[in-house]
Amino acid sequence: MFGVRPVASIVRNGYWTAWAATLLFFAGFYALLVPLPSYLAAAGLPDWQIGLLLGAFGVASLVGRPVAGAAVDRHGARVVLLVGAAALVIGAGAFPWTTNSVVLFALRLLQAVGYVAFTTAGTALVIALTAPNERGQRLAIFGAAANVAITATPALASLLIAVAGLDAAFWLATGLALVAGALAQTVAPAPHKSAPAAGNPLQFPRLLWLPMLAAGLFGAGFAAFFQFAPILAERRGVNAGLLYTVYGASIIATRVVSGSWLDRAGLRRVLVVSALLMATGLALAAVGAEPVLLSVAATVIACGGGMFHPALIAHHAALLPQAPGRASAAFYVGFDLGIGLGSWLLGFALQLGGLVALYALAALLTLATLPLTPRLAQQQQAVSGTGQPRA
Repeated sequence: MFGVRPVASIVRNGYWTAWAATLLFFAGFYALLVPLPSYLAAAGLPDWQIGLLLGAFGVASLVGRPVAGAAVDRHGARVVLLVGAAALVIGAGAFPWTTNSVVLFALRLLQAVGYVAFTTAGTALVIALTAPNERGQRLAIFGAAANVAITATPALASLLIAVAGLDAAFWLATGLALVAGALAQTVAPAPHKSAPAAGNPLQFPRLLWLPMLAAGLFGAGFAAFFQFAPILAERRGVNAGLLYTVYGASIIATRVVSGSWLDRAGLRRVLVVSALLMATGLALAAVGAEPVLLSVAATVIACGGGMFHPALIAHHAALLPQAPGRASAAFYVGFDLGIGLGSWLLGFALQLGGLVALYALAALLTLATLPLTPRLAQQQQAVSGTGQPRA
């Protein structure tokens, strides 16, 4: 299947090619963060339409994840990677050509389709290209591509806009997505068998519900930092950019340093450490007022996030070894729901009790993963002991 080259060499090369393609894709996607709101405002759209356009992304993501996962298992990761790149190319490239709100809404949905398809297929490809005993490490390093992109790209887009105008950022996003798609097509296909139809792609097997719940609880903790850091920074007199930069650098370092430990420690230990670290960081954010203390909080939150994310993806993959696309989609649906629903809950907490209540609730939601860890560990033992999960 792989020709005359050694399998290990192709897996290694395919992994890093997929990593580079993902870095470029995320760079293209994050290049849109800066120009999108400004372009919509300049086009004369009222605030409610701007909010609707930006928020439509989340809804499309939740619906598109399981569809993308099922498509990966049926058609292979490379096909879905190409679809994802093409959707972002069209969704970003056509944006500066119109100010019609309906067309802009459709293009925003295309951006969401591109993001969902590419990230789901990329994760599934890495799962297929790596052995289970090193999957946590490989997924951790793979996830750093997005962290590197968000650390550097918005600043680059801002500089480009200052020199060449808003449209230039959309062209940057388009070009990066185009190169990412072309690069992804050079990856040697992972061993793949067309998966049989498995019913409604929006439904997931019962054995995935518990790890999806864990992903959702961690997602709520992540939302407290990622979604509300600007409010935290404003009310505590701290630069929000500083917090995001510290978080980005810390999670990249965590993924690099802890990757091999994730495969040795066992899921229960990894999740317990992750939950305690994230809850500690969120508690520090609740009471911290100085830049140093809030930077420490961002660092500790990032350390927890850098470990639970690849560990839970690997666990989903182990539970569905014949369907890496669906396993990847299941994790992200749980995680994205946690971010969305968690943001709503945290918004009410902010209204009722301020930042202290918001971050205290986020810490409690993160700690709520601890009672789930014994059963998750049993699932892992069942997989490692028999090669198949128990329903």
